[in-house]
Amino acid sequence: MQKRIRHLFPRLGSMVQLAQLRMEGKLIIVFVSLLIIPISLLSYYSYRTYRDSVQDHTAAYVQQVSKEMANRLDEYIQDMEKLSTIPAYVEEIKENLELSNRYYESLRDESAKIPSPSPSITPSSLDIRQRIESSINFLNNIKEDTTSVYLFDQYGNAYYRYKSGVRQDIDKRYAVWKRAVERDKGLPALIPTEEVINNTNRRNYLFSVVREVFNNAYEPIGLVVVDANMASFERLVKDMDAVTRGKTFIINNEDIVIYDSDRAFMTRKIEEGHWLQRGRESQGSFLEQVEGRDSLVVYSISERSGWRVVITVPLDQLTQGVERTREFTLFATLLTIGLALAISIFLSFALTRSLRKLVVLMKSVQQGNLDVRFPVTSQDEAGRLGNQFNRMIDRIRHLIEENTRIGERKKEAELHALQSQINPHFIYNTLESIRMTAEFNDDDEVADMTEILGKLLRYSITDKKEFVQMEDELEHLRNYMKLQEFRYPGRFQLTIEPYEKFETLRMLKLTVQPIVENAILHGMNPSRKMIVSVSFAKSGEDVVMVIQDNGTGMNPETLEKLRRTLSSAEGSPKDKRSIGLRNVNERLKLYYGGSYGLEVYSVEGKGTEVHVRLHRSTE
Repeated sequence: MQKRIRHLFPRLGSMVQLAQLRMEGKLIIVFVSLLIIPISLLSYYSYRTYRDSVQDHTAAYVQQVSKEMANRLDEYIQDMEKLSTIPAYVEEIKENLELSNRYYESLRDESAKIPSPSPSITPSSLDIRQRIESSINFLNNIKEDTTSVYLFDQYGNAYYRYKSGVRQDIDKRYAVWKRAVERDKGLPALIPTEEVINNTNRRNYLFSVVREVFNNAYEPIGLVVVDANMASFERLVKDMDAVTRGKTFIINNEDIVIYDSDRAFMTRKIEEGHWLQRGRESQGSFLEQVEGRDSLVVYSISERSGWRVVITVPLDQLTQGVERTREFTLFATLLTIGLALAISIFLSFALTRSLRKLVVLMKSVQQGNLDVRFPVTSQDEAGRLGNQFNRMIDRIRHLIEENTRIGERKKEAELHALQSQINPHFIYNTLESIRMTAEFNDDDEVADMTEILGKLLRYSITDKKEFVQMEDELEHLRNYMKLQEFRYPGRFQLTIEPYEKFETLRMLKLTVQPIVENAILHGMNPSRKMIVSVSFAKSGEDVVMVIQDNGTGMNPETLEKLRRTLSSAEGSPKDKRSIGLRNVNERLKLYYGGSYGLEVYSVEGKGTEVHVRLHRSTE
């Protein structure tokens, strides 16, 4: 490999000697050669900084424009509100509205019912209409952007003059306008954008300013409604949208869209969670995906009306001027990465030759061939690893030989174990002979004790199974309690609650009896009969066996010491109270897992309760 490299790369042939360096030197060379990460980060940071700078400047400019647009919107609304105040200062309009109110009040008195909003025209009503509508003609021409001005008396009778069309829903909208001015208590009410059909069947988008008209005694005598055409907003945002290639929205403080460039949201309330609900500060900006395009969203809130002006600018429009810089940076980065990659490949072959040789030897060992040696030719990390590999092979050979010797000794131990199995049978046979002799001598108590002891020994020693049926475990407990009853007549009572739901549960052998034995040894109260009860409860997918006694219990210090012993990996062998419980607890954790085992609760003078958590998967 070295000769081939020198032939292909004569100038770099001397770098083959790098294989003799320590691994630290090799890594330094590789890291210096591989500039991929720093170059990539630098290129990305430069592009990102330039792009963010363009984005920040654009955001600042659009922010200023949106603020100016919000100010112009405030001025426009203020003009509309000023227009709505004119009837309050024109005596002729007020006199004519009061005349209309008196006229329709007299009609109501005559007919004893409320007249319809559009009564039949009489000479008197025609005279009133001509007077009021002549005033409206004057109001229509004050501001160019108004669509129509409507006056209403207190009975909802509408007066208007044609300008660019008249609403067809005047009668229906009157109640809405009336509620709006009552809610705002004398202040002008802004009515959000509505889609309106006029008397020429043309559809227009209008928003309105509604105000009550008062007489000189400050009594309400009617309403004035000023409709504004949305075309006035289009003139404000048309040039902006042409520059930003984005969209402009105007939203009121109830999240109803007053205007948008495409008229897709106009008159609609923004649904919960929509991006147009973001931005509640006085002004700001954020990034959002609008119609599938990543966009910069800039907003400003009108100080007077509370309406928000939202302008979106697609990011691809902002970064058009950055694309050439990005492409050049990307090309330079890829070229540098390519050169670094070529150098790293060459160095990899030079630096990993020893490691590849070691991998081949390991595969040979994996197939069972231990007659291999790694040729150590250097003292770098690869050479040290080769030395360790050779030592490992020697150690494996030694362990195999030792394992062979252990196997031979194990066979001898098994022979001794087979011979020692004679001893338990001898004990059982002897106990059976004692029992038969006791029965022959009519000593039933000794016979029963001997029989029970034989059952206990047979269950504990003979059966090699780790898991048994719950019934077998409880039967072993019953035999143990019978034997204790022989020793201490009338001192114990065992109660086992019904367990039909859990009778198929298999559990570790010798789990319950050591717990009860511990309770008898350390908790028996000489002054009263000891009652031991066993009950069962379901806890999720597990079963909890509760073993309770009414013994002497434990004080808090002793209980805490016992709990620490159970939770510790190494219990104190001198603690006779806990050695049996610790043995059971460790076996449960080994077989079921760390979340299983024993939980001990005790009150001094009242007794002790042990919870044994079992897994139902052993059913």
